Amino acid sequence: MMDFTQQDVEILDNDTAFDGFFKLKTLRIRHRLFNGGWSQPFARELCVRGDAVGVLLYDPALKKFAMVEQMRVGVLGRQQSPWLLELVAGMLDKDGEACAEVARRETQEEAGLDILALEPVIDYFCSPGGSSEYFTLFCGRVDLAGVQGGVFGVDHENEDIRLHILPVDAVLAMLGDGRINNAMSIIALQWFQLNRQRLDHLWLGA
Repeated sequence: MMDFTQQDVEILDNDTAFDGFFKLKTLRIRHRLFNGGWSQPFARELCVRGDAVGVLLYDPALKKFAMVEQMRVGVLGRQQSPWLLELVAGMLDKDGEACAEVARRETQEEAGLDILALEPVIDYFCSPGGSSEYFTLFCGRVDLAGVQGGVFGVDHENEDIRLHILPVDAVLAMLGDGRINNAMSIIALQWFQLNRQRLDHLWLGA
């Protein structure tokens, strides 16, 4: 499986079609075929997005999550509300900044919380058929004692983010019935369900 490498794709043309909040490139490519030889040249549009980091914020002592709610333009035109309940997340947009540093910075900016410990979850491509974005997920230990929520975000980034403190069981119920339906949160919460006992033992010695 997966015998081909980057060298088995030829980029014949690489044009920037749009350069705004995201960058859109038009590529003309060809690639090797499973049955031998090369494909005919063809065009693909690629949304060029920087790599990103998400962090599921968990207080193992209180058995609660801190999750954020914000408007997402990709949901406009659907039947549901475009305000989604999600993980804290942000882009790797500073040179030399490690993923763990982004997780800690974004947790401060979007939730006003400090991360006490970080556990890696998974790295994955979000939508590789048309986007270059690559996500790194963590689970972060936080202390939610006395935390009531609030509104956070960076004004110059047009962020308006509401923090929710929710019992673990309530969030997992929302995952189960489809109210949480964004990939980043689904992946992290399903990982949590598989790793909850190990995580509690790691952070609480339970």
